[in-house]
Amino acid sequence: LPGQFHFVTFYRGRGLPAEEHHWTISSSPAENRWVSSTIKALGDFTATIGQTKPGDRAAVHGAFGRFSYALHPEEKELVFFAGGIGITPLMSMLRHMRDTKDDRSVLLIYGNDNEDQIVFRKELSEIESGGHPNLSIVHVLKEPTEHWQGETGLVDREKIERLCGDGMGKKVFYVCGPPPMLNAIVERLKDLKVSDRNIRIEIFSFLD
Repeated sequence: LPGQFHFVTFYRGRGLPAEEHHWTISSSPAENRWVSSTIKALGDFTATIGQTKPGDRAAVHGAFGRFSYALHPEEKELVFFAGGIGITPLMSMLRHMRDTKDDRSVLLIYGNDNEDQIVFRKELSEIESGGHPNLSIVHVLKEPTEHWQGETGLVDREKIERLCGDGMGKKVFYVCGPPPMLNAIVERLKDLKVSDRNIRIEIFSFLD
């Protein structure tokens, strides 16, 4: 399903580690030639991803998870909140909506530190202009350059109220990003009287 994740273990040899890691599937399930994940080099293992070569072996286990609009076909007004690499499950969903010509309404509010960190920027713009889904994108930058004309700062309550508009109770909110951002947005949505059943979250790290 769009938005799910899998476990992957690489067996590459060459002195590279063989560890199992879980990553979101960022490709669309409608793509039947490959399955892709978009991996950010954050630690010792992911720093070696660039040394993976065609022909290396891998074990793939999955897919898992219920963070997917496909499980809720009755929902027609969606708001996606993404922070940094947290865009990946939402990107899978947007790609799937594009591939299946889905015409539901989606507002994507995507927070990053700066423009260079915006992942999939060109493809997101192409999906927005393509009309499937009925997508609107708002980029929010914490450290913009002086030439940036978009939203700045954090995704605070004022921005959520202003950007989401009326009818908050009819919308469903999908949130994925670093824990501080995720927790803050969920708290702000609850302050705005959004019910728990209309808030869906994806947590990248396993709970202790």
